[in-house]
Amino acid sequence: MYQRLSLLTLSAALLTGCAGTAAPSRPAVLPTLDQLQGEWKQTNGGEQATLLRIDQQRLFAKAGCNGMFGPATLEDGKLRAEHLASTMMMCPPEAMQRDAKLSRQLEAGMAASLDGQRLTLSDGKDALVFERQPQGETKFIYVAPERKACVSVAPMQCLQVRADKSKAWELHYGEIEGFKPEPGVAYRLRIKEINVDNPPADAASIRWVLDQVIEQEVIKP
Repeated sequence: MYQRLSLLTLSAALLTGCAGTAAPSRPAVLPTLDQLQGEWKQTNGGEQATLLRIDQQRLFAKAGCNGMFGPATLEDGKLRAEHLASTMMMCPPEAMQRDAKLSRQLEAGMAASLDGQRLTLSDGKDALVFERQPQGETKFIYVAPERKACVSVAPMQCLQVRADKSKAWELHYGEIEGFKPEPGVAYRLRIKEINVDNPPADAASIRWVLDQVIEQEVIKP
């Protein structure tokens, strides 16, 4: 009986010692506005990921339909964008509801924490997790309302694009990340052109990433 109690006492002491030497949890980092400069894309939003950009003291965001923009501040750990303006495109109700919710969250202020290249914004109920996006050159392009047959590694349907409205259409062998064009709709886009380091032999050396839909127009056949 004495031996059993001794073993139990020793086990409890070892457990207490382990608990006492456990590594402390890393505190959340409260970022500055300067640390949040650049492009961010939500990673926990599925196909309807929120896009966020902070440029000096201005914030640009898109949650589902319209782009939103306004002055940004970061005080007491909260990112706030008051008096947000937005584009005025008509979209499905669920997309416009996402826009309205994000607008309310940003105007009320969202707690911000930064872990390396990951940004988390929380309103106390919902948390939006973002990854920093690579920087690239900003370009404006037009996209034709219809694709055209082309051949790359295999036959495919290419987007038709041009930078100047007076120039002929050119084929774009690839997609524009974040952009889902509808047939019969012409677009003007702001994109980021990002160089790809060491691309495979059959892959492009640049990526195009949607930054904002500037204009869109239904073209009648």
